[in-house]
Amino acid sequence: MTGKYHPAHAKLRRCKSTPSLNCDGMAEPMEEDQLHRFAACSRNPAAEAQQHAQPSCNSSSSSSDGSCNSNKCSSNICGAQPTTPESLRFGCAHYKRRAMFVTPCCNKFYKCRFCHDENETHHFDRKTLTELICSECNTRQTVREQCLNCGVRFGKYTCLICNLFDDADKQQYHCHGCGICRIGGAENFFHCEVCNMCLPIQLKIDGHRCVENISRSHCPVCLGDIHTSRIPCHIPDCGHLLHKMCFDQLLASGHYTCPTCQTSLIDMTALWVYLDDQAERMPVPLKYENQRVHIFCNDCHKTSKTKFHFIGLKCVHCGAYNTTQDVKRRLSLVTDEPSSA
Repeated sequence: MTGKYHPAHAKLRRCKSTPSLNCDGMAEPMEEDQLHRFAACSRNPAAEAQQHAQPSCNSSSSSSDGSCNSNKCSSNICGAQPTTPESLRFGCAHYKRRAMFVTPCCNKFYKCRFCHDENETHHFDRKTLTELICSECNTRQTVREQCLNCGVRFGKYTCLICNLFDDADKQQYHCHGCGICRIGGAENFFHCEVCNMCLPIQLKIDGHRCVENISRSHCPVCLGDIHTSRIPCHIPDCGHLLHKMCFDQLLASGHYTCPTCQTSLIDMTALWVYLDDQAERMPVPLKYENQRVHIFCNDCHKTSKTKFHFIGLKCVHCGAYNTTQDVKRRLSLVTDEPSSA
């Protein structure tokens, strides 16, 4: 088993130095005016494809949805050289590449799978891609690393397993265990066979809590996919993954426990000390002074019998107040006479 389990009572911490996990990365941001012009093209991929279509091609061969009849169009559909800026011609808001995909699901032209999914009601599986169009010479061809006609590479990084082409250097690498490309450099990550995902190499040294096949689950906050998401994910000590931005939103809204298991997401020692001080300053009424209740601690996962207090129920094992009361085993008032203090 790759990776090791921490003891259940191990001290929780916020892994500030833990690198965020991504699959294939996002291209560098465009200028605002370029994004507006690109958005207009992305909403009408058919018009963009027609702009680059060969003048001699029969107009009836291209339908209004951007599909192309291969019986009436030659493989080379190049026409006049486009005059759009290079940052717009070569790629989109998601990737920088010198190719456009011919999506087999709807036979339309899109610059990436995200552009497709944003404009269609169905999902495009990039591994089903069989054809693409060169952005330099507009030659339609089967998927390959470089253009069959002009020889240009479609991306400085190319993965023909994922059909991923990217000119931006993000230290991409393909993980056969994950089945997708990730960024950050293969030397900085290892694939945990239990969690079934790539984790920062420091967790191999320090150890981590393995949760079987956890990367195939969804974010418990937004319910979005984690395994193929391009949004960085956060790895709390409990091992239940969630998107980094969802983690930040939880903390900002005052929620400090894992939505899945209720374990503390960050080191809460300072809060427990504060609650101890408040409990000392605010004694309970005499009739509750000797009342004890059974609790379960969400942090150390142990049960205990503790004194009742309206500030909170403190775990006698780890001192945390992140506890829940077991109503079925709740004790009645202790028959001893309350003290007069």
